Order: sequence, then C-alpha cells, then structure tokens
Amino acid sequence: MMNKERFTYLFEQYKSDRMTETEWDEWREAIDSGQYDNLMKALFRNLAESKEMHPSWTTALKEKLWHEVMQETVLLENNSQPGNPPIPMQEKKIPLRHRIFKYGSIAASLLLLIALAWLLKPTERTIKKPSALQISKNDIEPGSNKAILQLANGKRIVLDSTNNGLILNLNGSKIIKTNGSVAISATDESHHTSIPENDSYNIISTPRGGQYQLILPDGTKVWLNSSSSLKFPTAFRGNERHVELVGEGYFEVAKNASMPFFVSVNQMKVEVLGTHFNIMAYDDEKSINTTLLEGSVKILESGDIKKLVPGQQAVLDRSNHQVLIAQADIQKTMAWKNGLFEFDNTDLKTIMRQLVRWYDIEIVYQTNPDQTPLGGSISKNLNLREVLALLEANGINHFKIEGRKVFVFP
Repeated sequence: MMNKERFTYLFEQYKSDRMTETEWDEWREAIDSGQYDNLMKALFRNLAESKEMHPSWTTALKEKLWHEVMQETVLLENNSQPGNPPIPMQEKKIPLRHRIFKYGSIAASLLLLIALAWLLKPTERTIKKPSALQISKNDIEPGSNKAILQLANGKRIVLDSTNNGLILNLNGSKIIKTNGSVAISATDESHHTSIPENDSYNIISTPRGGQYQLILPDGTKVWLNSSSSLKFPTAFRGNERHVELVGEGYFEVAKNASMPFFVSVNQMKVEVLGTHFNIMAYDDEKSINTTLLEGSVKILESGDIKKLVPGQQAVLDRSNHQVLIAQADIQKTMAWKNGLFEFDNTDLKTIMRQLVRWYDIEIVYQTNPDQTPLGGSISKNLNLREVLALLEANGINHFKIEGRKVFVFP
C-alpha cells in the first residue's frame, strides 16, 4: 500500500518530468482513492508558490490549477468558521470550465488538468501503451457562428461569410446581421400587406460545428444549436405565431397575449404566450426534452396536454410517445448556450454524439464504448484533441483522430 513518502516521491517525479507511465498509473490510482487530497493540494500549493512550472504547463494552465486550489481552500475554510453550517459533500462542487471525472475526490480536477498538460507536452507521451490519441497534426477546432438563411423567394444567404449590416430589404422586411446574430424586422407596411392565406416561410439552419442567434419579426429571440433549423414566416399575421424546429433551440418569446406562440417539433407542439424555454429534439436522441426557465408552456402531444412551471422539464419518449414531467437540470440544459458541455452520469456514447455535432466529425467504434458514467464540464472552446485527452485521463477508451474521423479503441 502506498504511503505519503511514496506519493511525495511520485509528485517529485512528475515535477522533474521523470515520471514513467507505470508511475503515472500508480500515482493516479492513489489520487483516485481520495486518501491524498490534502497532501496533493499541499504539494501543489508549494509548487505554485515557488513559481516553478512543469515543462508541459502553460501560464494559463498554472493559473487555472492555482485557482482550483484556492477556490477549494476558501470554500472549506469558510465552512469551518463558527456559525457556518456544514456543507454536505454533494454540494462541495467547484464549477470549472474544463473538467470531467468519474470519481469524487477533491483533487480529481487538479489531477485531470495536470494529466491534460502531461498528455499534450511536446514529446506526445500517452497515459498507457498503446494510446491511440494522435494530436500532432490531426487536431480539429471547435465550432463557431455558422448558418444559412434561405428566404421564401429561394435566395440563400451564407451568414458566416456575409458582412455585418443590412443584408437585404425585401418587401418591407429588413434583414440585418451582427456578429453571430441575424434580425428579421417586419415594417408596419408589411404587417398590413394583403397576402395569401398560405404565407411564405424563411428557414435558418446551422450545420455541424455551427450555432447562431435569430431575432424573429415579432422580437422573439432564438438561439440555434448545431445541426438545427428553424422555419418561420416572413411576418406573423392572424391570431397565432407558428414556427417549426429541428434539432435544438432556446427561445425567449416576445409577449403578445392576443397572439400565442407555437413551436412544432415533429407531431409535438409547445404553446406559449411569453416565456423562456429550451427544446432539444435531435433525431438521434431517444427523447424530445422541453425545459422551462421562465413563464409557462403547454405541451400538446397526441391529444394529451401537459403544463410546465419554471424549473420543470417535459420528456417525450420517442418509442411510446408518452410525456413525463420532471425537475430539470437547468445548468445541464443550458450548458450548450453558455459555451459548455455539461455531463451528469453521462455515458461515452452520449458524449460522443454531442462532439459529433459540435466538431463536425464521424465516430468509428473499434470496440464497445466504455459504459462508465461521467460527469463535469468542458469548455466548447477547446480543440477536439484537448477534449479527448480529458476523456482519456479518466482511464476509459482511447481515441485516434484521422481527418474528421475519430476512432474509439479499447
């Protein structure tokens, strides 16, 4: 059994860049046990205060590691002060922008950040042989603001390659682009224009690796996730407002009590008057999830009507078309809009589906993916190799990048 002297020796091996792969595995298992949390933090604190840097560290990584130690220290010290009630273990969670874990030790995120640096150092050393992670040239950048706007007259506008400003003034409607957002404004004249009952529609769509914000003619704001589209009329007329969603979108609906707003997703409809909600309806997911943040909505499916209050989520099971209401994990639901991947007891295959949509990649499984539930947060601004390195640091599958294909190995 490892003792403190052996743990300290392994830390010195890491610090001096002499740690072997066998020693790395031994050190990681010791940290996984949670028995050396305080020693791990003390050793790192001494290292950071001495202003030493491991050869693989960047200044940003060093600052992040130091921030992690200080955040935990402040939280635990505050909890120990007289008059402060004890903080339950499940609430001692420090939010990080780059973290994913399968164990609960306090030092886990420190280890994973160090592991990431160790993986990405110039020698391209790997955790275990044979590691399949290839990072020298086969890296893939994260997604960005990309979308195509197809107008009712058939004209297509590639928004990511169009200059900011007024794009088009067509039949009383103005299309104005700013960074990552496009606004469709209908003039007073267009509202009163006599048109056929079957109004014409525009469609905005994001590709894999794309996202975009849209402001509809009524002032409703919509954020589209990658691989998504929204079909909407050139102007809202009559007694109702109707749009059709594919993929995932977050809505902040402009209030208009006399003209309720409907979002159609396949055979399901969401009815609102003015509210904030998110709908996740990707075809490759098992359910359609509608999450309410503010206001109220009705879910209409096969004659069944469910009402949501803020903080609730309606889950439509695609296999049996049943709608269940549950408390929502708002942080997890809104992570994509806030620039994060957020996982909570999430299996690797589900994680990889999100990576497919954001990095525009294809997954090739050379083995069954690990079933270990993972949790935590990873910034969507990371390159793909950095995300895969964080996954590998948990001792699950290994990965190899070839072009836009990611191979998953034992």
